Amino acid sequence: MPTKLKLAFTFLTVFLIIVSCKEEQKYTPLKNATTTAPIKESTTITNASFKDDLHTVKVNEMLKTDKYLYLNVSEKGTVDPFWIATRISDITVGETYFYKGGLLKTNFESKEFNRVFDKIYLVSSNLVLANHASNTGFKKKADTPVKAEVKTTPSKITSTKKTAEVKGSVKIADLVKNAQKYAGKTIQISGTCSKINAEIMGKNWIHLKDGSQDDYDLVVTSAEMVNEGDVITIKAVVTLNKDFGAGYKYDLILEDGTIVR
Repeated sequence: MPTKLKLAFTFLTVFLIIVSCKEEQKYTPLKNATTTAPIKESTTITNASFKDDLHTVKVNEMLKTDKYLYLNVSEKGTVDPFWIATRISDITVGETYFYKGGLLKTNFESKEFNRVFDKIYLVSSNLVLANHASNTGFKKKADTPVKAEVKTTPSKITSTKKTAEVKGSVKIADLVKNAQKYAGKTIQISGTCSKINAEIMGKNWIHLKDGSQDDYDLVVTSAEMVNEGDVITIKAVVTLNKDFGAGYKYDLILEDGTIVR
């Protein structure tokens, strides 16, 4: 083969090799991308704040674990039912509850049920029964004195032994009988915490009984936390005809409680 032809052939060969290498370099990332397993949607988590207000939902279905409840709920104004997860509490299917806030998670995996929820809201606040504030005492009727119409929400602790006398404390029976006398005043009251709904609308809702009128469900709001069964003495302002909204309507309630013992 003539020298010039050999040189031309060699040059062409080198050129083709260089071009081939460049094409291979261009193609390599695509090859890697196609051989790498795609990120599954189930591994993505979206953190988005649900509207930071009270929600009113009806429970359609409940799945229970040792620590959490998965609830399928329906809310007025929304098209489809959705799931929420919350801490263990007394929830009844078919009942309506209030809750506040919620953190959205997408493709959330529950190992207990071997199930992936396409969308679920993690709710850290307690769910409260819609008729929680069913205490409707102190209804005025024409030509009749003010009296208590007792309609209470069942508590886990339905009655207590008579609370020991604490100097300066008003008995619940006296408060119920003389509501107008105490209206707007700060009083001291002692009793046993029969139930508590914590962190609702920025307050803890303490239900008290003192043995003087345990068929009345007296509620005290406070920034302080107590446990069911605790015997406390607390000072709070007596308020009549209070409507907080969202089903929290009271004819008698004690507000801004401060525990003194």
